[in-house]
Amino acid sequence: MSAQLSQQATTRLLIAEKSENSAYELDSALRDAGIATKLSISDDLAHIAHMVGQGETDIAVLTDKIDGLETLIPQIRENAPHTPVILLTDDSQESPWSVANALNLGATDAVPASCPDQLALVIKRELENVCQRQNFSQIRRALKEAEERCQLLLQGAKSAIAYVHEGMHIHANEHYLDLFGYTDIDELCGESLADILCADSVQALKQQLKALRPSSNNPADGEDTERRVATSSFEFVSAPRNDNQQAISGTMSLTNSLYEGEECLQVTVKVSDEGKPEEKPATSPTAKTEELELPGFVKAADSFFANETNSCFVMVAGIDNFNNLQQAYGLVGTETICRKVWQKFVELTTDFPVIRLSHHQFALAMVADSREQIFEISDNIRRTVADYIFEVQDKTVRPSVTLAGIPYDNETGVSQCLDAAHVLLLDSFESEASNTVVLPQEAAQDDGIDGAKVILRQITDAIENKTFITLFQPIISLRGDSDEHYEVFLRMAGEEGEQIEPAQFLQTAIDNNVAGKIDRWVILQSIKMLSVHRAKGHATRLTINLTSNSVTDPEFLQWLGVAIKAARLPSDAVIFQITEKDATTYLRQTREFVEGLRNMHCRASLSRFGLIEDPFETLRHIPVDMVKLDGACVADNSEDEEGKDKLVSTIQQLQNAGKLTIVPMVENANILSTLWQAGANYIQGHYLQEPSTEMDYDFSTED
Repeated sequence: MSAQLSQQATTRLLIAEKSENSAYELDSALRDAGIATKLSISDDLAHIAHMVGQGETDIAVLTDKIDGLETLIPQIRENAPHTPVILLTDDSQESPWSVANALNLGATDAVPASCPDQLALVIKRELENVCQRQNFSQIRRALKEAEERCQLLLQGAKSAIAYVHEGMHIHANEHYLDLFGYTDIDELCGESLADILCADSVQALKQQLKALRPSSNNPADGEDTERRVATSSFEFVSAPRNDNQQAISGTMSLTNSLYEGEECLQVTVKVSDEGKPEEKPATSPTAKTEELELPGFVKAADSFFANETNSCFVMVAGIDNFNNLQQAYGLVGTETICRKVWQKFVELTTDFPVIRLSHHQFALAMVADSREQIFEISDNIRRTVADYIFEVQDKTVRPSVTLAGIPYDNETGVSQCLDAAHVLLLDSFESEASNTVVLPQEAAQDDGIDGAKVILRQITDAIENKTFITLFQPIISLRGDSDEHYEVFLRMAGEEGEQIEPAQFLQTAIDNNVAGKIDRWVILQSIKMLSVHRAKGHATRLTINLTSNSVTDPEFLQWLGVAIKAARLPSDAVIFQITEKDATTYLRQTREFVEGLRNMHCRASLSRFGLIEDPFETLRHIPVDMVKLDGACVADNSEDEEGKDKLVSTIQQLQNAGKLTIVPMVENANILSTLWQAGANYIQGHYLQEPSTEMDYDFSTED
């Protein structure tokens, strides 16, 4: 990877700084120097060490204003020895930090804070070093994979192949072991090649070895005296190891070769038809199932579904994170994992026709009483595989699978259902969903369709006639932040002037892909009001909620950038909020959307946090700045001591992850002290103020 490439790629930059303004100024200076950055700011030592240790940072810049650098720098160096750590020293006063002190602790370099140009040069230098290390790492990984591929080819070769060094076996594939009656390679290693041949064949072997040996006397003019690759063959008869084993005859070829860097002979054995041993019957419990070809599966599934009145589904299952498994375990290890998962899959589906489509994808035809029972059976398969633990290459493996299914009907046929289920599975992988069961939604009823048409007509009228209503609810800082902050809520005016909650119309808008228009209307109206409000001297920020239609719209970010510039607002004056459910469903798109916001210097927030089983897993993939807890979680956990402890634990985990925390639905003052002690940054609720049509909350009363 060249230096030019390293400068064009986005650098994950971590700045340990107490002042966000100083950090953004430093980031701006680096961008002006041509270094594209993805910025993270933190002054929490544990969070800094965690981010660097988990490989979430390319370069760490620490300021000497952070306390505890004496322990932080050695900890970073121990957990991430290849991550550059640059110390910014304050040269305007006597600083205890010198270049020698910083380097002794393990820092890569120390730069005066007043020299941003020098810092940019140091970062460019370290980026080049990082790229070189990555390049070497990729070469080593490619070499390892090439060796594993060669090993896999050797093991899978139909010919019996062995390697011999100084007459002794050092390696052989399974065909060679089976041919001469050995159970494993350890039993053969160290055994002489001559010991497996009869006396006449041993004499022929010696003659062939002499022919392969390079001559060092009187070399021909111009002939290279180094060892050359040569092949010699002879007819052989084996010496049976025991009375029950029959002799084997055929042709043995000897070739000069290398094995693990040592010169040796490659022995290839071809057995004549008369000399072949009796073949053993297949003992694999899944051999018959695995050898079933696709046309045979389609035919078996058609017969299985024939005259069936219950729910019939064609399911496709895929092993999750297959590419990551290949990187972690190589080709040989991944093949072992896929084989074990396939065997477990067959054990769980003995009542249904199944087929192995590829190494990591399987298919089955399933019949049950109802769609719900299909889901239950599939989910049981998923959970059983997820609980399956085994070891590969001395590492514990816990694989998981995702299943996708399509209902079968006679007109569609098994083949088309199989294709559709495969597409559904790939879409699931594309959205980075894993360890789940995906079935298409059931068709909507006619009355539901009619109701949707009414709602869509109301939405269209509201946009055209500007009858949507924007409300503002204050978000109050518990940490002394003097800036004003509101969240924007949406209502739709009904035919009789009543306010309609989003829950009554927004999901229909999302399902029909018109919610993006609503989002754009809300953004334009909100930033227009924000510009007027800030012109009066208020330092006000707005949090605006977005739907999945906007997050997954590839043109939305470009439109948003134009809208914010037209309003002449600072980028950080508007925070865009996405629900946890949407972020989990569209994980890849949400991550790209949040990264796009960061490139525009806008911040992002994750709302309704805590509803899924492992909310922090989603948070690890999406670099949002703020997290708003779900109101139901707050209400359920604020009544008793155990619930409060759970709430406090969640807030503290978010703080350790470097996220600003918003706690909604604060309905009384009883919980305020608990939230403040837990480290919550902001609160929101009717106790402070209900949503209002104006930004009129008096923030000065909270000082």
